[in-house]
Amino acid sequence: AKYSAPVQTAGEELVTRLNADSAHLNARITKLAAELPAGDERRGQAVFNSTKAACTACHAIGYAGGKFGPDLTRIGQARTTRDLLEAIVAPSATFVQGYEPFTVTTRDGVQHFGLLRKNSPDEVLLATGPQTEERLARADVTEMQPGTASLMPQGLDQILNVQELADLIAFLNPKK
Repeated sequence: AKYSAPVQTAGEELVTRLNADSAHLNARITKLAAELPAGDERRGQAVFNSTKAACTACHAIGYAGGKFGPDLTRIGQARTTRDLLEAIVAPSATFVQGYEPFTVTTRDGVQHFGLLRKNSPDEVLLATGPQTEERLARADVTEMQPGTASLMPQGLDQILNVQELADLIAFLNPKK
C-alpha cells in the first residue's frame, strides 16, 4: 500500500508469474511422484555411483564421493521422498544452507559463478566445480549477489528413466 500504483502492478505481475511457475513445478513433481514405481536401494546405489547420474562427483555418502555438494549420508532422515524428487528434478527450487550459489562481478565486468567458500577482506574464494576454484582479490570485486540457479545440473529426470529415478530415491531415502 505504501508504493505507487505502477510498482504495485509490477509486483502483482511478478507474484502471479512466480506462483504460476511454482504451481507448474508442483504439478510436475506430483505427476512424477505418482508415476514412480517401487525403487530398489541396491540399484539406486548403482545409479548414484554411475557416470550417467554422476552424483558422486559432487556428493558424498559416507566416506565416498565429492565435497562440492551437500553430504547425502543422512538425507533420508531429513527429507521426504517428494523433497528428494524435487531436489533431483528442480535443483534450483531451493538451496541447502551453505550451498547457495553466488555471482561475483569483478572490475573488468566479468561475472564468476560458484559456491562461496571464503569471503575475507583479502579475497573471495568460489568453488566453481567439483575440482575447481576461483580466487578473486577482494579489491577486484565490485559486486556479490546470491545466485538463482543451482550448480547441480538441471534435467536429471530427463537423463534417468523413471525406474532409475525411483531406485535413486530408494537409495537416498531407505525405508528402515
